[in-house]
Amino acid sequence: MNANNLLMKNRRALGQPSLKLAAACAAGILGFGSVAMAALDQHQPQLTDSARQNAHQQIQALMADKAQRTQTQQKIDSQLIYAARQKATGIVHAAAPKLQPSLRAEADGRIKVDIKGTVTPELLAAIQAAGGTIISSLPSYHVLLAVLPVESVEALAARDEVLFIRPAQKPMLNGVDSEGDTTHEAIGARAAFGVTGAGIKVGVLSDSIDNGTNALAAAIASGNIDATNTFVIPGQAGTGEGEGLAMCEIVHDLAPKATIYFATAHPNDAQMASNIIALAQAGCRIICDDFVYPDESPFQDGVIAQAVNTVSGMGVLYFSCARNSGNRDSNMSSTWQGDFVNGGSAGLYGYYSEFASGVTEEPILSGGYDFEADLFWSDPLGASTNDYDLYMLNSLGDIVYTSNNPQTGTQDPYEHIADPAQYSYGYYLVVALYSGTGRFLHLDFGRGVLDWATAGCIRGHNACDAPNSFTVAATPALSAYASGDPTGPYPNPFNSSDVVEYFSADGPRRMFYNPDGSAITPGNFSSSGGRVLQKPDFTAADGVTTTPPGFAPFFGTSAAAPHAAAIAALVLSYNPSLTPAQVRNVLTNSCIDIMAPGWDRDSGYGILMASAALQNTPPPTASPRPFFVAGSLKHLSTGQFQATLAGVVGSNYNILISSNLQTWTTLTTLTMTNTNRVFLDTTASPGARFYRAELAP
Repeated sequence: MNANNLLMKNRRALGQPSLKLAAACAAGILGFGSVAMAALDQHQPQLTDSARQNAHQQIQALMADKAQRTQTQQKIDSQLIYAARQKATGIVHAAAPKLQPSLRAEADGRIKVDIKGTVTPELLAAIQAAGGTIISSLPSYHVLLAVLPVESVEALAARDEVLFIRPAQKPMLNGVDSEGDTTHEAIGARAAFGVTGAGIKVGVLSDSIDNGTNALAAAIASGNIDATNTFVIPGQAGTGEGEGLAMCEIVHDLAPKATIYFATAHPNDAQMASNIIALAQAGCRIICDDFVYPDESPFQDGVIAQAVNTVSGMGVLYFSCARNSGNRDSNMSSTWQGDFVNGGSAGLYGYYSEFASGVTEEPILSGGYDFEADLFWSDPLGASTNDYDLYMLNSLGDIVYTSNNPQTGTQDPYEHIADPAQYSYGYYLVVALYSGTGRFLHLDFGRGVLDWATAGCIRGHNACDAPNSFTVAATPALSAYASGDPTGPYPNPFNSSDVVEYFSADGPRRMFYNPDGSAITPGNFSSSGGRVLQKPDFTAADGVTTTPPGFAPFFGTSAAAPHAAAIAALVLSYNPSLTPAQVRNVLTNSCIDIMAPGWDRDSGYGILMASAALQNTPPPTASPRPFFVAGSLKHLSTGQFQATLAGVVGSNYNILISSNLQTWTTLTTLTMTNTNRVFLDTTASPGARFYRAELAP
């Protein structure tokens, strides 16, 4: 992997900037020093009049081309339309000679795509007949992942089952740990309170638990992973660099007796959502992840965030990384958001949006992860009626990329530009309202830096509306990520002089819609509407030592999330009867405040400390609250099934059963005489089976 690609990783592996970035922006941009700050203060020049006129003429030609798309073509992402046209004719559009499709082909020339719709045997057969290969299919989520010849896309889009076809989204990662164990004061907390995480299951979602070169075996041999207490959801070990293994090591280090379950977050958002549910069904009371999918909306909970809401309703605590896309206070923001302000007519088809007074072109100061731009606006998912387009252009006004999908009432409010050529400094982003009315906009450029930047980077499930979800920012435990970056206090504990990593993303997050698409503030979709979430919640360590190659040190909010999750495991290990609301109260009141008093948009409530958390935890009682029972799963056949009530002792417990997580009936009552009791379910019919325990009256 080259240095450019490392910039996207939320783990921020320590390394040198790419030659392109170093040559364009010097050390200040990557090192977050005076060069970057001066550039942001002074702002970059806008286009010349002749370049702007050139850009407007090309944009008008592309808007006119968009207006001619057929009903079938409106079900196809513009990048696939452009790729098919270029393959057939050698050019995307004569009026925009520099324009290229914003996607990457597979080694065999085919394109990996997400197909949204009703998954039927006939559709699967049609894909294969067209020369496609099906990678994964999740009918319950109405999505499948496939590789297709680009020339076959339009014929498949014409099928009734298909709602939309787009290039597959590439996820972003946001990323034995003696440093974090020390700086969070977890070593002393375990000794003082006699806790180890025993009795608590912690789920981890990332790329993979191994790296293809036996990193897992090495971690087990060195004692950084307990093979007898670490499990993988069947078939979900994943493939990748082993970042998930590094996360598991962090959990094991701080909570050495916690049971760890792993599941991959690949290959798409639907599979990640499914695996979140699977981890909860395996009995995990705590789950953490370090993934970001680029199309996750800032304004409404999508499929992953809805899964977080589901497990939150089951009593699970969910910890996610804050992303590594920079914060405004460090002058490293990759984000601009604000109300649409009419910056002048685009001609026959629309209007340009202003980023500041009189500014309709957003200069890019440095590149991001895979150099990708994402545009969202405050319409409901799957029902956008306001149509915005996104353009990238060079200093001469030539359009080099565009995403201009139609929004006619059934599509998402989203446009995406991948940048295979890795354009950055000296290029510009332009947003145009093709049709409709003004909305609140959110634009970001991966891990890059925008000139007219704002706060509010954290989005998607990483800033979920679920009551038991936590967003974790990062602060270094020891060394600096790069020259000029902050350093940590190791071998001493964190203190009030420590600061958030410059790349750690900021909040807050403004939500406009409930998960069902209903408006939070009907009629007001501007910066004064919606509901504001105070994200991140708190901060934890990164830059710690783990054993997988490439993760020593392990930088990024990817490393911070498992630190916070492990501290929560210690809290629940000490008092398993705590409700999620009680755990939240304990954690948010156990932080070292490192910025403005109280919550702030960069560090949340401050650096979470294990010692303070255990001190603030109410002593255990003999009356545990209701909780989800280990052993729940989807039973695909009839017969007897056994599950385990674990981690409690004393008194009678009602075991309740549900097939839908909504309606519960009593299955049996158990008298607990030790911390583990097995019970049987002899229900005759197959299907989903979920169990929870509550203290009998």
